[in-house]
Amino acid sequence: MKRVTANELVDIGCIITFIPSLLTGLVLYFFLPSGGGRGGSWVTWLGVPRYDWVLWHDIASFAFAVLLVIHLLLHWRFFRTIRNTLGPEATDECAAEA
Repeated sequence: MKRVTANELVDIGCIITFIPSLLTGLVLYFFLPSGGGRGGSWVTWLGVPRYDWVLWHDIASFAFAVLLVIHLLLHWRFFRTIRNTLGPEATDECAAEA
């Protein structure tokens, strides 16, 4: 598989896993906050208990984190040579600030 194709698939996977992570996080923050008191874990929103929202949030977030690490590894050469990419004047500015 070409590196560009792998990068595209990882990027699409990142978007696909980020959206459910974001949505479930917002539901948990705004509609099902923790600390609901006695029986708080059985509180539901749209007929789904809080426990299931947390489970799906954790799964989506873990998958997103794994894909993000793969994404960073695919771009490792860029991060190694970022000072060269920015140009010699950027390297001089970074050295002057340090």
